[in-house]
Amino acid sequence: MLRDRLRIIDPGHSLDAEPLANVPAILGKSCPRRRHRLLNRIHRRFETITENIGIGPISIPFTRAADPNRVLDDIVAEEDRREKISGVRLENPQHLPYWAELWDSAHGVAAALAKMDWTPATRVLDLGCGMGLCGATAAALGARVLLADLEPPAMLFATLNCLPFGRRVRARQLNWQIDRLRERFDLIFGADILYERNQWEFLNDFWKAHLADGGTILLGEPGRQTGELFVPWIQERGWHLRESGEQSPASAKRIRVFRLTRSLI
Repeated sequence: MLRDRLRIIDPGHSLDAEPLANVPAILGKSCPRRRHRLLNRIHRRFETITENIGIGPISIPFTRAADPNRVLDDIVAEEDRREKISGVRLENPQHLPYWAELWDSAHGVAAALAKMDWTPATRVLDLGCGMGLCGATAAALGARVLLADLEPPAMLFATLNCLPFGRRVRARQLNWQIDRLRERFDLIFGADILYERNQWEFLNDFWKAHLADGGTILLGEPGRQTGELFVPWIQERGWHLRESGEQSPASAKRIRVFRLTRSLI
């Protein structure tokens, strides 16, 4: 269920208005004072729950939004308020807060990451990181992680959850449709980022621009029809796809895990 666990504490305060430039600086110094500062920023709008999440051989302290469905309700209410004030229906409403739910696919991808072999030099990108469970898992296993998401609140949660892993983790707000980075990664992973068919072309271009030679794309997909359609679509574009499955401990649901590599043709 998505309901009954989160509320906006100060509807008049916009977390989006706070500069993200200082978020990466917080990473790398996991001290109580910095954690307190991040929590204060988050608690201006959201109630949170902190729990230990077991992933393979590790346990990660994880802070998440307490009520993701309430976040959506409040955004819809704010859009209605703006429409009434302006008398004009907004052409581009705010982004829906998909980041606020800890999806089964995130558990599935994290479980797959826990079974991989890691070296300290492994460079990974958590694309659409949400609250950062997959990125925190990779960092806990020794990888060098870049967290990336479009939504500023997601970046705050992900930053908070990766504080224990210090300078192995960086964070950047990113729109995969238009943004490009000056680096490539050995592994790019994303949990439940295939649900909109119109994003696939953007993702394909982004992956090709940022995957290192011999690298892998790792995707979690919860069994939607779009997942079935994605398989032949991506194979037609020169990718080799292997599929496995992971169980989400949150719901016992089987998550499809796609591994993409570039075909040698």
